[in-house]
Amino acid sequence: MNIATTARRLPALAAALLLASGLAQAEIVSATAAAQRLQEGAQAWDVRAPGQGQVLPGAVQLDVKACLQWLASGHVQAFSAAVSAAGIDLSRDVVIYGNAGDTQAQALYTALRTVATGHVLWFVGGIAEWQLSGRSTVAQPSSRLPVPQYLVALSSGAASRMAAANLRDPAAPPELLATR
Repeated sequence: MNIATTARRLPALAAALLLASGLAQAEIVSATAAAQRLQEGAQAWDVRAPGQGQVLPGAVQLDVKACLQWLASGHVQAFSAAVSAAGIDLSRDVVIYGNAGDTQAQALYTALRTVATGHVLWFVGGIAEWQLSGRSTVAQPSSRLPVPQYLVALSSGAASRMAAANLRDPAAPPELLATR
């Protein structure tokens, strides 16, 4: 099996591994689905370290390890400030990607599900699938204007969500829906 064939099969292989491991929480998207969502206004977040090669057009890079640490340790304000400064709007759809099958992309997907009100997608084939599908890439990540965001706790013991999530999220918990 050559590299191109293996890369095309990565999304299916990753999905099978996730299902087998019981971690199939991520909505896995292909290059075609990712391109469609980006065309509709979603933002791309490249989890690879800067200087790792080409990126998707319009993609933003932000230190994913620091973001995951802030979220895991409850430092929601530090996470919110970093994401805001990078221009990532968590009320919009976000396509998370890295290298094919990137575990940091999966971890970020899982973490963002607790704070983002937009739809979070994991593009599991990453930059390799994007390039193999013939789509264009750029040499540098995008720089965006800051987007103010403030994360709030729903209640004690509840996950944090963006303020005003109840205005955009029809699946918001009843205690938020009651405050409309």
